[in-house]
Amino acid sequence: MKILPKGFKIGARTVKTVIAASLAIIIANLLHLEYATAAGIIAILSVGNTKKSTFKSGKNRLLNFLVAMVLSVILFSIFGHSVWVFGVFLLLFIPYSAACGMSEGIAPNAVLVTHLLIATQLTPQLLLNEFLLNFIAISLAFIVNLKMPNFQAELSEREKRVEHHFRDLFKRLSFIMAKQSEQAHFLHKVEDLEQYISESLALARTHMDNRFGDGAGASYDYFAMRATQVEIFHEIAEILLQIEITVQKDQLTALAQLFKTIGKNYAKENDGQALMQQVKETLETYRASELPKTREEFEARARLFQILQLIQTFIQIKRDYVLESES
Repeated sequence: MKILPKGFKIGARTVKTVIAASLAIIIANLLHLEYATAAGIIAILSVGNTKKSTFKSGKNRLLNFLVAMVLSVILFSIFGHSVWVFGVFLLLFIPYSAACGMSEGIAPNAVLVTHLLIATQLTPQLLLNEFLLNFIAISLAFIVNLKMPNFQAELSEREKRVEHHFRDLFKRLSFIMAKQSEQAHFLHKVEDLEQYISESLALARTHMDNRFGDGAGASYDYFAMRATQVEIFHEIAEILLQIEITVQKDQLTALAQLFKTIGKNYAKENDGQALMQQVKETLETYRASELPKTREEFEARARLFQILQLIQTFIQIKRDYVLESES
């Protein structure tokens, strides 16, 4: 008989939360603060997944605390300490906090206001007590999150894999056009790359939110660029696989050669200038070629032009990324 449920595990965030909550209560007790356990609850709510999220939520909670104290002191001073006055406080406090983007401060600060509700009178010492409970909990939540995993090595490896998969897909696309049986498998590989880039982008965002120095968002910018490119590549593949191979065969050959060149020269450091020039030359070749004679040829030619325009956009995205990285 299993005692623990499937998937049960104690992760790093759980350990950090336990440490922050326990220390918050201990420190609050050492300072002889009233309602010391409230500091532990606030610490539990304040430990985020990343440094950035923890810092942001902590800042919002402190700002929200000031609003809660001012509003509650005004209401309790004028109308007295009763449950219905607390209800009026929540009626004003909750929508205001939500409108200001500080929803994470509603629950902990509402708990602190209940301390004012049950107090016989409002004193500076009581308000200081509530502030210290909040400040201790938020500070400890940030401190325990100072040590976060560094994903840069994994992100660098993922960048190399993305480069490799893109090169492979361009090379495959250069000779797959005449093999209808492989088309569904090819699109499946494109979708796999889309998923991989999406996962890498999420990891890069986490890494960026755990770093505050220059260059922390380099990998995120890279995968964001590749995410846009892979969407365009998917569209290129779908359009190309709709073209009848028997139509405009000579022009398809030129396009296949272009794909081979892109696959061969596809790299993170390539600014795409030479590739853009080759695309323009291919476009000029198409414009100078004999006009379509049938409807099928016309539709194929239109799709070819659409593909080349998408390739231009694909390469321009990379050029913009390189230029921005160098600036």
